[in-house]
Amino acid sequence: MYELVDRNTYMKFGDRAITLFNPHALEALDGLREFFNVPIMVNNWWGKDGQGMQYRGYRPENCPVGAQFSEHKKGNAFDCSVKGYTADEARKIILENQDNSLLIRIMRMEADVSWVHFDCGRTPNGKDRIYLFHA
Repeated sequence: MYELVDRNTYMKFGDRAITLFNPHALEALDGLREFFNVPIMVNNWWGKDGQGMQYRGYRPENCPVGAQFSEHKKGNAFDCSVKGYTADEARKIILENQDNSLLIRIMRMEADVSWVHFDCGRTPNGKDRIYLFHA
């Protein structure tokens, strides 16, 4: 669980922090890992004395990173790295396989960033299920 939340959230809730997430977002993350069959890295603060990445999963209300109404603050989004793939390669593969049952929970992805952001947020009417957006 510590890989999905920041240090303070983990210290406060421990493994109960799982309840802060939309179950669909957790299914999307697990599906992504299973689809690529490689490690998917979200946060890594625990191995670096609290100094690594810690806001790529759940973001608390007072988080200094991201937008005020971010899907991360709803437990609805992840930023991750897919081992062996650049973010552009992973996004392309996800889009090409978006109807795969393992990827069906992914609704939106951020374009043109060096990480894979995906979330289960609402897509604009008339847009593809996996909607690419620019932050």
